[in-house]
Amino acid sequence: MYILISTGDKAARIASKLPDCIIVDRNPDSAKKLAEKGFEVLNEDASNPEVLARFDTESKMILADEDEFNVKVAKVAKLLGFEVFAVAENEERCWIYESEGISKICGSVESLISTIFEKNRYFEIKVGEEMDGMTLKEYDAGEDCMVISVFRDGKVLQPFPELELKAGDTLGLVCGEHVRLTKNPFDNILLLKSEEMSEREIREAKMVAERFEASLIVFEKVGDAYACVLEGRSDSVSLEEAVKILKKSDEFDLIATTLKEKNEDVLKLLVSNFPTLVLSGRGDYRKILALVNNSNPDSIINIAKAFSRFFGRVKVLLLDEEQIKHFSKFTETDLEVEVSTGNPMVDAVREFKSGYDLAILSLTNDAGNIDRDILWKIILDKETSVLVVE
Repeated sequence: MYILISTGDKAARIASKLPDCIIVDRNPDSAKKLAEKGFEVLNEDASNPEVLARFDTESKMILADEDEFNVKVAKVAKLLGFEVFAVAENEERCWIYESEGISKICGSVESLISTIFEKNRYFEIKVGEEMDGMTLKEYDAGEDCMVISVFRDGKVLQPFPELELKAGDTLGLVCGEHVRLTKNPFDNILLLKSEEMSEREIREAKMVAERFEASLIVFEKVGDAYACVLEGRSDSVSLEEAVKILKKSDEFDLIATTLKEKNEDVLKLLVSNFPTLVLSGRGDYRKILALVNNSNPDSIINIAKAFSRFFGRVKVLLLDEEQIKHFSKFTETDLEVEVSTGNPMVDAVREFKSGYDLAILSLTNDAGNIDRDILWKIILDKETSVLVVE
């Protein structure tokens, strides 16, 4: 999420190029006009620590107001632990920002967007007559591109799969390597193959790799060690050593393995380094559930999006109403989103028991109050595969 401290036309210009952005505008008239244009706006003074304390510090903060006010807000933001970007009103006064420890300073909106998206690029295209009536889901933005905004009649619309495009609309797109990785995060999958692993479980790992067009690398477990070939050498190493080597090599994106009994130490070791797929032998994932049981759910939601692109509709169950603010409104995928309104643990268990091929959840488990024993029953369920993130 992006928190934009700005006002007026500059706020509209920046916010229209960012996914999942909220504007904090201290000017009530400007805030009202921005809201009328379709932006999410909070009319507050961002230099008040109580205002910024409402937001998750994982969000990125962009300061694009007057220089003096920007610096005032920066002091509060840095104390709270936010990553801060700034657009200097006057480039000759950048030293003021530097004195406050802000290194990501930009002299223009264009350089700001370039800095935020790094190697990605933003551009806009007009919707012609040939695209009139096409849904956003039907529009092919390309593997490296994602629609993050739709401009229509002076307003910004929130992109969603069934949004019908109209001739004259303007689509805002972000393109680049980061977008591609978000759409398909798994280039290399590591299969930790134990002696007890069944052929069905091995086939499931191959199925996932094929669907994501990823390479599948196999580590064969012999006794208590893994026989592996990596970086030109062949060794038998412990699981801890293997994970350390793999993490250092930065070549793998997902681990696939099996767990026959509760072993929290092993799962923690794997999950703290890579998303880990606990195989159950499924031939396909026709029904997928994402249980958002952590307080910072971006990792679960992003993986849910990726699976929806390659397997179809995914149901996302948010166990805390506060989590909805993390959910990106800019998605071209089929995510069915539901927020628990009763007892989160009861809702989670009831939904899981309705039958899924794959469940995505967090081992952190710090939202939704799912009992640890119940969480482990879900992870070790013989009928459902489970993708566990930290």
